Amino acid sequence: MGNKGTYRRAGGTALYITMAAAFFAIAAIAAMALFFKVSEITVEGAVKYTPQEVIAASGLELDDSIFFVGAGSAEIAIKKALPYVDAVSVKRDLPGRVVIKITESVPAVSIGFNGEYLILDSGLRILDRAAAAPAGTVEVRGVTPTEPEIGRDLDLGASESARLSSLREFMSAITENGILGSVKWLDVSNLSSVVFDYNGYNVNFGRVEDLERKFQLLDHFTKQYPEAGSGQSVIYDEEQGGRLLLP
Repeated sequence: MGNKGTYRRAGGTALYITMAAAFFAIAAIAAMALFFKVSEITVEGAVKYTPQEVIAASGLELDDSIFFVGAGSAEIAIKKALPYVDAVSVKRDLPGRVVIKITESVPAVSIGFNGEYLILDSGLRILDRAAAAPAGTVEVRGVTPTEPEIGRDLDLGASESARLSSLREFMSAITENGILGSVKWLDVSNLSSVVFDYNGYNVNFGRVEDLERKFQLLDHFTKQYPEAGSGQSVIYDEEQGGRLLLP
């Protein structure tokens, strides 16, 4: 009998300890929520958008508990509302500051569509619509977007997947080679004969393949024949050992 009473007392003590720990944990959380509030929200890296626009899109507000700030949901909300935002991070900086860091997309591609231009980044995400193609973007010809929507990737339809893939590969190559500003327009109407303007040269690369080597050849060629610009045609000839030739 004595042993049973001891067990009951031990069990009761453990229960009291658990309840006390839970009480203090709840009290601590309540205290943090009460005393650690968001007193400042700063925005870094935004150019296209004002800090006020970014904060409004985030859904964050002053006097929110900093420990309950939903960083992930705020990041998703910002990217959904502001299409020029390429990357975003939301970080807590105790005791009361929240820092939103923005990396914005750069307009790289323009595509004529229904009397205006779709503006896209180099990854072919649609950023905006405009009456004219912005300076410095590559005007892409030979594509017809399917139900374009700002904030979403370019879609050409299931039957044009090869064309979209070639366009994506070409844009990736000129971005990685740092020559985005040197390409004025690109025509992918014929995937066996892709043509583009490169600093005034009218270049025919044939198929979109082996682009790293082709751009190296093009760089060497334009240095060798600097006077050949202003509309001069340049053709990649596979039968001649894969060289660039003047027709």
